[in-house]
Amino acid sequence: MNVLDNPKYSHLLKRQPFYHRIGKTLLYNWAKFIFMWYTPLRVSGKKNIPDESFIFCSNHNAHLDVIALSLSADKNFNHIGMLAAKDYWFDSWLRRNIMKPVMNLIPLGRKSGSGKDITFEETLKLSNGFMDVGKRCIIIFPEGSRGEPDVMTRFRKGPARLAIGLNKPILPAVITGSGRSWPKGKIFFRPGKIHVYILEALYPESFINSDSEDKKDLFGVAERMTAELENRIKTKIKDLNE
Repeated sequence: MNVLDNPKYSHLLKRQPFYHRIGKTLLYNWAKFIFMWYTPLRVSGKKNIPDESFIFCSNHNAHLDVIALSLSADKNFNHIGMLAAKDYWFDSWLRRNIMKPVMNLIPLGRKSGSGKDITFEETLKLSNGFMDVGKRCIIIFPEGSRGEPDVMTRFRKGPARLAIGLNKPILPAVITGSGRSWPKGKIFFRPGKIHVYILEALYPESFINSDSEDKKDLFGVAERMTAELENRIKTKIKDLNE
């Protein structure tokens, strides 16, 4: 079966059912209230937001980061997607249907012996179909998981590979304060100020040289793009700490 015809993913490729849109809208409005009064959000660099679909990438210290990025770009949760492990979130009927009204999860394969994995090319197709509807965007954290505030781990090439495959820009950002409001391991988050600094976008074509050999070396292109993404975010964090 073509992955675009799989009913598991139909909510990603067209206008979503009414109750899905209502659920995401209610959650978004609740988040706006929280980020106005409980954890006040400040945003710098909105002028850098492209007038097209993009891939949002930032440091990652708390579950609040997804909400902070969505609000900073004025993107309702109906217009934000996240990559998620297919074997965990989609092969379970219960998890899949609980999350659909809350977040647009796009399946990403992991090495598995179950035979039910998904290829990266299929993830690209679903991501492209999702982003083609109303300039939707995708959030990916290059570190892969939450870390300690002001401590960066090595960036993975997944966001760059996705940007190259989709020919979409990466929008780097730095988030401060979220890790202190909701430290890893804590059940509840506490009041605190959060700031999102939006940096200049990275476009895949600027990392591809004109010679045909370089265009074939997409692994090398992804490495260069990832290195620049990591450098921009780390440099901004260093500047803020000085």
